[in-house]
Amino acid sequence: MTQSGIIAVSVVCGAILLFLLVLIARAIFCKNKRGDKPFEKSIGDTAEIQAHISAALTIPTVSQVNEEDVDWAQFEKFEEFLRQTYPYIHEKMQKKVISGHALTFFLPGSDPSLNPIAMLAHQDVVPITPGTEGDWKYPPFSGHNDGEFIWGRGALDMKNHLIAVMEAAESLLKEGFAPKRGLYILLGCNEEIVASEHSSAAAIARYLKEAGVSLQCVVDEGGGVIPLNVKGVIDKTLVGIGVAEKGYLDIELSVQAKGGHSSAPPAHTALGILSKAICRIEKHPYKAKMPTFIYDMLNIVGKDVKSFPLRLVTCNLWLFRPLITYIMGKIPAAASVVRTCTAVTMCSASTAPNVLPQRATAVLNMRLMPGVSVQSAVDRLTKIIKDKRVSVRVLKANEAPPVSSTQTDTYKLAAKLLGSNAADRTVAPYIVMGATDSRYYREICDEIYRISPFETKVELLLTTHGTNERLPVSSIKTAVEFFRSFISQRTAF
Repeated sequence: MTQSGIIAVSVVCGAILLFLLVLIARAIFCKNKRGDKPFEKSIGDTAEIQAHISAALTIPTVSQVNEEDVDWAQFEKFEEFLRQTYPYIHEKMQKKVISGHALTFFLPGSDPSLNPIAMLAHQDVVPITPGTEGDWKYPPFSGHNDGEFIWGRGALDMKNHLIAVMEAAESLLKEGFAPKRGLYILLGCNEEIVASEHSSAAAIARYLKEAGVSLQCVVDEGGGVIPLNVKGVIDKTLVGIGVAEKGYLDIELSVQAKGGHSSAPPAHTALGILSKAICRIEKHPYKAKMPTFIYDMLNIVGKDVKSFPLRLVTCNLWLFRPLITYIMGKIPAAASVVRTCTAVTMCSASTAPNVLPQRATAVLNMRLMPGVSVQSAVDRLTKIIKDKRVSVRVLKANEAPPVSSTQTDTYKLAAKLLGSNAADRTVAPYIVMGATDSRYYREICDEIYRISPFETKVELLLTTHGTNERLPVSSIKTAVEFFRSFISQRTAF
């Protein structure tokens, strides 16, 4: 080898070595900043708050797709419960009922030039699946408190959140709270009916818009506080702040045919044609793409990973981003945060085994990533199917709202109060998989965040909408403290 060749090889090897040293150094030294604990004031004993949550759970405010099936008397009972339980809110704040049973409360600020903030919650809960009532350890509308958990439908979704917000506001008003910026508390009554054309949250947002109201920020349910302990990998409480949520789309695919007797079938029945279309859709999933807020989330969480080999990856996401995106796209649970998802959930055709179907239908449920519009999803499906015999019809739809910034004063305050400076917590942006009422406020607010400040283990979160839904009593205190601190501080500037 010539001298120049040796020099060239040496330079390349040196560059590779330097590159590896940079990766290793980042893995060693990258850390999240830590500081003081987040809360400034304790609310003390939560026994009374626990009793209020239990009482709220005993009122079955169940929403139904068909509004005629709703027992609205229960919502009236719940409204009366709130009136009796929170006298300062009802005395000091302006109350208005919208869309029959949605409740709004407003406390004007001392500076009307400042846009108010809004705390959202919904009064309704999902029904108990018929036949499963006996599977509950305690009756689903008992609100039973065994000292460790409060049991009942709505314990996690979301009367815990609603009561915590009310408790925070009530305690502040009792102390003479006089904010500089106005405060709204907005309580919808049919959030669980996804993409409902009669959405009470949409009605509230429309009322505010027509009144000329613009909101500084909106805080709704979402995210979570989840202890995560994987030996040798990570030992932190992960706190997600939902800066985004997916759009919602129900699509019906249908094929019309002549029908007839099954003894003389055509080459492809209506159901056969439909099945081919479904197979094409499932063979062409959306490509995984890592949005900036997910990159930021992984970057923050990655700095708390203990395993050195794994830290080489998580602390150098700028290099491994394409690889991680590809891997996440192959894992269903992870894929949901990096791509639009499509699930075939319902199908119907003939009424009998020996009758050719005259009409075959299938329903797809799609969860749209921010930036993917309803129309673009419909156009893509049509292009993939490539068969004019298959009709594509939108049943329900909600566009994905814009992503909220992590650089706002609102986000920074929420992150601080949730423990971004605490040694045992990691706070990061997140995308909420489900749909929340907050999406209806995008026309009057740019800063929309989804926060559930109740520390809850993953196995408990899985009881949401299911049997034995229950709230850890230990999670109540810090949740109310968060709402109290957030309301008082965010309305001060």
